[in-house]
Amino acid sequence: MVLSFRLNLVLRMAILVACVIAVVGLYTSWRIGDAAEELSNRVIRQTSNLIDQRVGALLEKAEGQAQLVAGITKPTFSADLDPAVDSSRFPLLAAQILETIRANPEFGAITVTLDRTGEYVQVAQTPTGALRVQTSELIAGGKRVQKDWVPFGNRLRETAQTTGDVLDPRDEQPYQATAGARKTTWSATRIVRNLPTGPTAGTICSTPILNAEGEFLGVVSVTLTLNDLSLFLRSIKVSDRGFASIFEQNKDGEPSLIADPNPDRMFTLTSGEEQMVELSKSSDLLLRSIAIEVASVPRMQPADFQVARRKIENETYLMGIGSVSGESRPMWALAVVVPQSDFLDWSRETMLFFVSFAAIAIGTGVGVAWLLANRVAKPLQELAQETDRIRALDFEERQVPRSNIQEIDILSDSFESLKAGLRSMEKLVPTDYARSLISTGQEAKLGGERRHITTYFGDIVGFTRLSHQLPPEELVEVLTEYLDVLSAQVLEYGGTLDKFNGDDVMAFWGAPIITTDHATMAVRSALQSIGALETLHSEWREQGRPVLSASFGIATGDVMVGNVGSRKRMNYTVIGDSVNLASRLQSLNKFYRTHILASDQTKVESGEVFLWRIVDLVEVVNRDEPVAIYEPLCLLDRASPDELKAAELTELAFRTYVKRQFVRAAQIYDDVLALRPNDGPASILHARCLKYTQDPPAENWDGSFEMMLK
Repeated sequence: MVLSFRLNLVLRMAILVACVIAVVGLYTSWRIGDAAEELSNRVIRQTSNLIDQRVGALLEKAEGQAQLVAGITKPTFSADLDPAVDSSRFPLLAAQILETIRANPEFGAITVTLDRTGEYVQVAQTPTGALRVQTSELIAGGKRVQKDWVPFGNRLRETAQTTGDVLDPRDEQPYQATAGARKTTWSATRIVRNLPTGPTAGTICSTPILNAEGEFLGVVSVTLTLNDLSLFLRSIKVSDRGFASIFEQNKDGEPSLIADPNPDRMFTLTSGEEQMVELSKSSDLLLRSIAIEVASVPRMQPADFQVARRKIENETYLMGIGSVSGESRPMWALAVVVPQSDFLDWSRETMLFFVSFAAIAIGTGVGVAWLLANRVAKPLQELAQETDRIRALDFEERQVPRSNIQEIDILSDSFESLKAGLRSMEKLVPTDYARSLISTGQEAKLGGERRHITTYFGDIVGFTRLSHQLPPEELVEVLTEYLDVLSAQVLEYGGTLDKFNGDDVMAFWGAPIITTDHATMAVRSALQSIGALETLHSEWREQGRPVLSASFGIATGDVMVGNVGSRKRMNYTVIGDSVNLASRLQSLNKFYRTHILASDQTKVESGEVFLWRIVDLVEVVNRDEPVAIYEPLCLLDRASPDELKAAELTELAFRTYVKRQFVRAAQIYDDVLALRPNDGPASILHARCLKYTQDPPAENWDGSFEMMLK
């Protein structure tokens, strides 16, 4: 039988499509089980990684805050210049701990205990949401007095006092474990009461207080509540009926449930008081099965994540079990549980939809695809590739595909206009922030989140004077050259450029991408900018062009990061006390004749990468507490002997100055000036010491200098 070409092509295509659909259906049916298990395993592992990161961040925060409190508790200087740690420092410690708990509501309490006397200071939350301070001190006759205090303004007001049988934290297991190990330890999870959220699971992170010689002085204990962790588990969508829980692998072999999307499964009432559920006696067969699985697995490395299959009440479950990351972390296990039917049902429905849609779409499109494929496919494929480039923020100009089909030609023109607009937007919006919006498909909205970051302000010194000497066109050219240098260093070290305010540059590290080395990168950027400007100056001097310098202020702390402005026009920026402090520090460079000033928090968090020296203890405008300011001289591994000596002498001079030994301090600052004749901080403190020898400060002087400059 002879058929027309069109009919012959349609019949052959129909037979081919039928065969393809049959093969795809059989293959899909055969692969559906493996695909469902693979998908469920992937979901379990991804969920476990997400939980492990959140738990790790929570534990790291508790350890970091404990170490921070230990750092401010121990003696700052060597033993021959500073008295031993005693209870006289408790009021100052209490004030700092109060701020720590206010900033971290997941901390139920923070306790500092002195090993020599057993005296302690504790700040704890109360059921009303307020904070309570409790101290224990030795009095005459070797007796102990326990006092309760409440914050009242910027002071503590005593509310109760007990003498006699007072708790000694040195008898508690967390203290003894830390004292024996001389490193950070974690206690077994227990119920924490007297909190605004009611009873909840909690653990104690304890870290030793050691002086410079390694002598054990006491312990800082942070009570970490796990209520927020259960809320986080509740927010995770594993599958329709899947969930994730966290267990503690106890020494007696039976694990405890310490965080769960359903807190009712964690506690039971015994004699009217909440107790943690004994899983072996739980009526929940699934929970008991998970506990048995957790107990049967020894403590693993995070990479040894295991997935088991268990059948409970005619339902097959996949259970993923793994340990929390970190060798010195609590013995916690992550359990991610998924009913296999959640993925099998979805996969079968997907297969049925795919086969049905494929049959209809391919059958209908055979004729249309035959006519238009060659004319339409190629330019569309090129436009699809261009879309991928745009998603990756690649806006380079290229020749767009052209077609005699009007719609494709219009689409090509639209792509070119879109790229031109995005090239402009890239210069106005932080690239990392823009990339996250495009990749997630989110729309920029007002609001933000609390982040711990480092903020940096850079200023071109002498630019205002130069603006009166040069014509506007040449002035803009000079400004552009300087801002290009500063911007390049910010971006080179992973910073986010916030804004340019005339000759000022504002940048920050730690957002939108969360980093842990933000303080180090900010200081590196400032130091490298000084070097880059020196290179630029050598070229400009040869050309007879004006040479300027730059100064920087750097501060680290908790801020709000997000979009600020109106609903139609907003700016991605940071707001907070440390931002204002960085701006003030930048301004203080002019007073101290320095190039870079940083806060004490920046110095602490940047580690031992740089050679630091203390400059002063100042009370800046609009800030109640004095702040120690430091100058990074250079990278520590590149410091010269003179720089090391100058830093050491400056430290000794300032300690002497704070102790009101002004004559001796002036002599030491003389030694600094002998090494660095034009040193600004040494000159200023030297003059101040001479002034104080004639007109001493008040008796309650704390070593700070009130700075009226903004």
